[in-house]
Amino acid sequence: MLNHEIFDELQQACNSLHSQSFGRRLYQIQQSKNQYWVKAQLFGFNSISEQAFLNELCVYQRLTQQKSNVLLPFEIVDSRTLFKNAEPYLQQALILQDSIALFEQSPIQCSHAEILHLLLKSLDVVSDMHQVGYLHGDLKVEHFRIYHKQCCLIDFEQAMSLDQLRPHNSATPRYMAPELFHAEAKSIQSDIYALGIIWLEWLTQRRLQEKTYMDWAYLHCQHLKVQLSEPLIMLEPVLSAMLHKIKSHRAVNINEIKQRLSKFV
Repeated sequence: MLNHEIFDELQQACNSLHSQSFGRRLYQIQQSKNQYWVKAQLFGFNSISEQAFLNELCVYQRLTQQKSNVLLPFEIVDSRTLFKNAEPYLQQALILQDSIALFEQSPIQCSHAEILHLLLKSLDVVSDMHQVGYLHGDLKVEHFRIYHKQCCLIDFEQAMSLDQLRPHNSATPRYMAPELFHAEAKSIQSDIYALGIIWLEWLTQRRLQEKTYMDWAYLHCQHLKVQLSEPLIMLEPVLSAMLHKIKSHRAVNINEIKQRLSKFV
């Protein structure tokens, strides 16, 4: 996939300084006409970040065994083949093929059919992951990628088997379902809620804004409103089913959302 003789290109990490403070390193590499991402984790900086990275590597391997369609082309390599400096990396690093964002284009520039096509693509890839027995657990808009017309997911640090659901220890408040603020376990319905927030922000082209964890809790548990403008207002009932504050009233699986969307196709 990638010529590993790239030492000189792995000098300047491109992830945020905050992320780097936990030992995470992300590099973008150009070889011939192809671009790749190299993701690695330093040892001894932060045990939670280390475990999350190791979990991601494990999920990549398990989803490959399941022949899942959700993955970008990737390679797990020995860190020593990539880095020649003295920093203590974990034994393995992840190399990913570059891709483009699924939600890169504004819905204003899309036809009705194109909008529905993108929404269905995002549903399909999340459904594929659920069908092989896994939750993503940390869906964000940037995690939906397109490679050769195939929709894929990235960033499986919080992914987990549906057979081993447990109270969450990490999530992104912007996308957290209300029950997660009450320490409930992640579920298919919390993935659906996160996808609903992604849709809401993309369709309205307005990013939700809160400052603190408690602010996000009040928003998701009490104040979030689903309001779309014409010509997208017909999607409000679908979003409302994805974003219901009470888990038992929320859409129970991806197929239910697809059925609701099918009325507009």
